[in-house]
Amino acid sequence: MSENRGGILVYAVFVASWIASGLIHFPQLSWSIYSDIVSFWYRPESGEMLRAGAAPCFHFFFEYPPASCLTIYVSAILGSGDIIRYYQTFFYLSLPAYLAIAWSIIQVSRISGSGWLGLVFAVSPSLVFYGIYNFDHYAAALAGLSTAFLLRKRYFISGLGAGLGFVFKLYTALLIPIVFAETRWTERIHYLLGFIAGAAPLYLAQAAFNPAGLIQFVEYHSGWGLENAWYIWIFWDQFSPTAKMLGTLLGVFLVLQAALIRGPMLPRMFLAVSSWLTMSYIFTPQMVIWLIPFLAAVPRSVLPYWPSLEISNVAIILTWFGDYNPVMPPSPPQVMVLIRAVSLALMIVSVYRNEVKKL
Repeated sequence: MSENRGGILVYAVFVASWIASGLIHFPQLSWSIYSDIVSFWYRPESGEMLRAGAAPCFHFFFEYPPASCLTIYVSAILGSGDIIRYYQTFFYLSLPAYLAIAWSIIQVSRISGSGWLGLVFAVSPSLVFYGIYNFDHYAAALAGLSTAFLLRKRYFISGLGAGLGFVFKLYTALLIPIVFAETRWTERIHYLLGFIAGAAPLYLAQAAFNPAGLIQFVEYHSGWGLENAWYIWIFWDQFSPTAKMLGTLLGVFLVLQAALIRGPMLPRMFLAVSSWLTMSYIFTPQMVIWLIPFLAAVPRSVLPYWPSLEISNVAIILTWFGDYNPVMPPSPPQVMVLIRAVSLALMIVSVYRNEVKKL
């Protein structure tokens, strides 16, 4: 396949994924599937404020970083108090993110020399079911752009992309240890300055408008229980402090290990993000989208495990609403969580054995 034809195909796949995701979650359709974006409109603690023109994070507490809040605010303002227009605005605002992910994985495939086979991951069911769902596609797009510019040695721009991603979802911070392990001091400074330039303005604005907001953000997430963490099967307690502490500490340890081990940079980025997700006490299904920018550069040996990761991840939302507690085993969603964890663990082991241990 020629590069031009391959690139066009990737863009076509992502546009199709964007359209499909928008249709799946379109509100007020009898067959639509739940999405957080729609739920924000109806939630008592946020819906009335949004319809009144208040900005989440800046005028009232909202459990997401400030760029995610602004995206919802713009959607609500342009929606003029109507759920359909609100959703459509968010849908159209999401298209640049889908195109940016497509561009970034094309660049990663070309620059890393991984070839076109890795682009099979563009056909991600998770991006369809969890794209127009939350804010993870924005963060993944900016992580992908950051990675592409990092490969081009544009360190400030790479840091800027990661910093902007950090104000959508915090996960781009997981890349910093890998970047620092791969760069010299001057390059680290340029990257860090870019990261600060991307992240600081909105957080400072939030602190100015809503001084308690950042503290509430930390308290909210630190007080959250285990959500789709595989080790709920071990502890059988959603709010076990031991489980949360051990999961977080092991996650941090594995991220640092990914930074310290020898091996190609992109597979180690995959190891850092996937290891954190595996051990995090919160692993909502939309977070699988975080992996997409790095999958194009992982070895082909992960391909046998990827379908079960995707199928089980999609099945979480499809089985969530039933006559059982979905966050506790042995409910169907938690069975899917266990299958997803095994699949991702096998992918991690495969990347480690093929890209790191062989050195």
